[in-house]
Amino acid sequence: QGFKPERTVEFHWYAGEEGGLLGSQDVAKEYKRAHRKVVGNLHFDMTGFWEKESKEVIGLVADRTDPESRALVKNLAETYTKLKTDEFECGYGCSDHASWNAFGFRSAMAFESIDLHANTNIHSPKDTVETLDFDHMLEFSKLAVAYAYEVGYDNGN
Repeated sequence: QGFKPERTVEFHWYAGEEGGLLGSQDVAKEYKRAHRKVVGNLHFDMTGFWEKESKEVIGLVADRTDPESRALVKNLAETYTKLKTDEFECGYGCSDHASWNAFGFRSAMAFESIDLHANTNIHSPKDTVETLDFDHMLEFSKLAVAYAYEVGYDNGN
């Protein structure tokens, strides 16, 4: 009760990801130009689907992120959610976390699984709310709250 972070906590939604990370590049570039202090960036992309035949995890992208941020997210996820984490590599700047990383900001990305292509419904007429798992999404919501709480306090850092 009474949560009031010492640091500013921002939530961003971007447009133009599929066109080349356009929205996040613009924002990260402007933050860099303005010398904005960013303690960390946790990016969520596609959090509502997982193949029931596979192990339910929070996938942590290991490339174009920094190890310290990934370690924090892993710790928070495994403390405050019912899921374990597993790392995987995209092999390219697969989402908006890469823009922040490219401009020198600490960044991590949590994904719905460890397989970027597991959701065969994406970007198709079958990409509907009926294909989402709201219990799976809830675990990402818990992670988001834990991250905002943790980075919202200075703790001398």
